[in-house]
Amino acid sequence: MRKERYREKIEYIIEAINEIPPNPERPIEVSGTFYNLLTAIESAMDISAMLVKDFGKRVEDDYGNIEILQEIGVLDGELAENLKMCNGLRNWLVHRYNRVDKELVLSSVEEVKEILTKFIKRVEDVLEKAEL
Repeated sequence: MRKERYREKIEYIIEAINEIPPNPERPIEVSGTFYNLLTAIESAMDISAMLVKDFGKRVEDDYGNIEILQEIGVLDGELAENLKMCNGLRNWLVHRYNRVDKELVLSSVEEVKEILTKFIKRVEDVLEKAEL
């Protein structure tokens, strides 16, 4: 069932962000933090694409999907902009643009966790009300 797939993605995000150590210092901890951030954000983007499709809209790239979800009222403007910021961070981590600024990424961890937690809450509210 589709709701089960949403649930799996949500559980993965929660697990990934909860596994991030509070003050990663060793290289393995930093790499693990980067990986968990990247995959948690990627799962949020997967959920966004699923919602777009399930609301009968055409799936686009990650930024386009976020905009569609805002247009149809699933996301408010602030959460949409914050998710775009998270996706930019994910892209930066994936492609290692200009060698990732470790301190910048690590200083973003708590903000990203908060954004993803708000996103999960919103998705759960939508799933509860919708026939998806």
